Amino acid sequence: MRKIDSNVIMMFLLTITGVYFILSQILNIPTSNTGVILSFILLFFIIIVIHGWETLGARELLVFLLIAYSIPLLYEYTDGLGFGGLVRCTCSYSNLLGPKFLGKVPYVIPLVWSISLYCTFTMTNIIFNRIRITHKFEEVTSLQWFFKIIGIGIVNGLIMASSDLIIDPVMVAMGAWSWHGEGVYYSIPLWNYEGWIEITAVTVVCYCVYLHIIKKSQIYIGGEKRSSYTLLVVVFYLASLIVYGIYAVDEQVMYVIPWAVMTMGSFAVIVVIQFYRSYSKVGKEVFPPVE
Repeated sequence: MRKIDSNVIMMFLLTITGVYFILSQILNIPTSNTGVILSFILLFFIIIVIHGWETLGARELLVFLLIAYSIPLLYEYTDGLGFGGLVRCTCSYSNLLGPKFLGKVPYVIPLVWSISLYCTFTMTNIIFNRIRITHKFEEVTSLQWFFKIIGIGIVNGLIMASSDLIIDPVMVAMGAWSWHGEGVYYSIPLWNYEGWIEITAVTVVCYCVYLHIIKKSQIYIGGEKRSSYTLLVVVFYLASLIVYGIYAVDEQVMYVIPWAVMTMGSFAVIVVIQFYRSYSKVGKEVFPPVE
């Protein structure tokens, strides 16, 4: 009964988020309102915590969030560990996103990273058929395993970078941050997207190594049966596309929408197809029974 309740809570919070967003549009609350932005981030974070509690477990989720918060913060604060400064790919944050870590990076930035990383990590695990019915660990350490998790990290990075095709131009237009120098993608440096892939890959590889050490796997919501509630991460992923799409219209940067729709939409379709493709091979129920 606990698992069913968690699913209901997630759906309820997702509905509340949607209603809140619609109301903010009806009431013409500025998209650059700090309170509105932070409220959305908080709601999505709560949903992610509930989802991750079910698929990873409390301890594993905590470790994931610590890694997914710390590594992006380290990269952001050090300008890509010096690499960003080397190629002049650095940005400055305004006060729009709230208080900053040591006066440089808003605390909420790595929080957004952790939310997005959890969604894309789960999506990538679905693509590579790494989500299990139980926590039973099946992988062994080998050179092939090492290259596999690097590949998983890179694919994860590509999924993350696809969302930044719309996030970065919109947030720059909103005044959340600004880039030093002009870039080729609507004034965004291409090295920024390499950074997204690199940060994501490093984070995911570190966490995969951790799971390997403790011999655990991410599992489907529903425990002993596969559950389509696991696919809620795709809903969150596409919800960000919708939100930023509306923001793009408000900020008059609609030209970035088609690029994001093509890339993010493609990854979402691949994940859904792979989920049901692997399900059909196993021949188990998708929805857990209601008790």
